[in-house]
Amino acid sequence: MSKLNSEQDILKIAAGLKVDWQQNAVQNIIALCHEKICRWLKGAVKVRSIEELEALVCQKVKLVFEEVRSDEDLNRIIRKYLALGEPIFATLKGDLDENTFATLIERRKIDGNSNDRYVAVIDCRGNKAARRFFTRWHEIAHLLTLQGQLELPLHRSTSDRSPTERLMDTIAGEIGFYHPFFEPILRDETNSPDGLTFGGVERVRERFCRAASFQATLNACVNRLKSPILLIEVGLGYKKEEERQVHSTQGNLFPVAQPKKKLRVLNIVGNEAARASGLKIHKNMQIPAASLLYRFIVEKAGAENEIAGVENLNTWQHSNGASLTNIRVRIHARRFEQTVRALISPA
Repeated sequence: MSKLNSEQDILKIAAGLKVDWQQNAVQNIIALCHEKICRWLKGAVKVRSIEELEALVCQKVKLVFEEVRSDEDLNRIIRKYLALGEPIFATLKGDLDENTFATLIERRKIDGNSNDRYVAVIDCRGNKAARRFFTRWHEIAHLLTLQGQLELPLHRSTSDRSPTERLMDTIAGEIGFYHPFFEPILRDETNSPDGLTFGGVERVRERFCRAASFQATLNACVNRLKSPILLIEVGLGYKKEEERQVHSTQGNLFPVAQPKKKLRVLNIVGNEAARASGLKIHKNMQIPAASLLYRFIVEKAGAENEIAGVENLNTWQHSNGASLTNIRVRIHARRFEQTVRALISPA
């Protein structure tokens, strides 16, 4: 988040919203979103779930959702809004390409009292369906931070990792897993010596919102946990310099020996408590043969899909021979479709 705080696009959004843009711009924008929601909640009937909160927020920002689950759904939506005098909807077929999750459109043929000034068309076809819950809150985030009118008059949410899209993802992760609803459930599921487990994440999802994806719920659990925890993705990969070498030699006239992929840390998510405690694993680190993760993946140790155990991180070494901190950690790993993810916390 520190990098995001220095992005010019984010500073412009913060300044436009009249919050402090010189320090902690992202946090200040999120705080403004919370203030709006708290204000709306005070004047509303009792809101007890995230679904009810979504309905309230959509009412306040004058947003309706249209979901596309098939090509026929898309054609129906286009016909519906063309009949209402909104020609911009004719572009939807081209807008919702394979890299676009949603399009947010500001209607023109409405009056000031209409509750559907904005229409978010959510693409739920194929693999995009898993992101449905998060995409809806991503579009809400755009309206919570909107200044003036939408461009063109539409906005597209894509797999593009621009600073603005990353900010909207951050807001969606914060507001979509609204703390007063989410935190008590997370606390219940982690109030045991095992702490957070993948099974616990599944139970949190069941209790909080079944429409949320497992991955979004997992990220929310890791980020909100008060105790130190890391979520890592493990698979075959290169070191940074090896990856540069592979790309730089692709156009060589003569064959060049390529480095071999090894079992490495591909991605890492850590919470504030982990950063404060010094619990740290670095991206692209090779998994040592002594680690239960190596045995689980390479030697097929443990149960069919999961393994858990305790080891010391000082057995993990960088390529220069330096070891990680001398700290015993609990590792809980699970196989997913094409990767292995592991939760790591102090034992």
